[in-house]
Amino acid sequence: MVVYPSLILAYMGQAAYISQHHSFEKNHHIGFYVSVPEKIRWPVLGIAILAAVVGSQAVITGTFSVIKQCYSLNCFPRVKIVHTSSTLHGRIYIPEINWILMLLCLALTIGFRDTKHMANAQGLAVITVMIVTTCLMSLVIIICWNKNIVFALAFLLFFGAIKAIYFSASLVKFHEGAWVPIIISFIFLLVMCVWHYGTAKKYEFDVDNKVSISWLLNLGPSLGIVRVRGIGLIHTDLISGIPAIFSHFVTNLPAFHQVLVFLCIRSVSVPHVQPEE
Repeated sequence: MVVYPSLILAYMGQAAYISQHHSFEKNHHIGFYVSVPEKIRWPVLGIAILAAVVGSQAVITGTFSVIKQCYSLNCFPRVKIVHTSSTLHGRIYIPEINWILMLLCLALTIGFRDTKHMANAQGLAVITVMIVTTCLMSLVIIICWNKNIVFALAFLLFFGAIKAIYFSASLVKFHEGAWVPIIISFIFLLVMCVWHYGTAKKYEFDVDNKVSISWLLNLGPSLGIVRVRGIGLIHTDLISGIPAIFSHFVTNLPAFHQVLVFLCIRSVSVPHVQPEE
């Protein structure tokens, strides 16, 4: 009710001004601020700075959520996730990602030194995200909503064609700064693919080389392992069986706790679970 009409009015005002003033006195002038009257230019600048702060917070928190989801899917290296709220699960903070975002912002600012190239990079990044979102939404229509594939294809072709037009227009600016988000995205994609591949191979190795409890119990007395009081908690990715790495611990560590608990955490494929379940 407020944001959308405000954006439309702002864009219409800029378009009207640019249609009457085809060139600016200086190349570095930004059309939005030039179109604002001189008397209210500084207050508008203050509002724009506050809006940029709010927008940056949305980008930061959104990045935290995406990284957490990738981490849960074994598609991103392990990072420290700090839950800042005791009631809301989605309020998180990831220090490593926060530092990476800061360094990338500084690098882009120092490297570009021009709002034109920044706008080109942002434009291609945004339209690429919209295309990916459209493709994923078509999968949601088929898999999650159980709709007809014809409906999903119609959705993909209609909205995908619109976004493809914007994407082709953004590619014209590829050599003027738009290549930067593509390179950064490919770097992160490479890291995610390598990590997911390594994690999958590690799990396959654990499944193929897991040991049985009976073998471990028979091996224990011959090694003379000392059992100390207490409970030992061992994390594993195996739902059943003992990981092969534990046999290495048995043959190299002189003592173990009297009670050993192998803990495997698996997430169910539903958003909510009843307390009695």
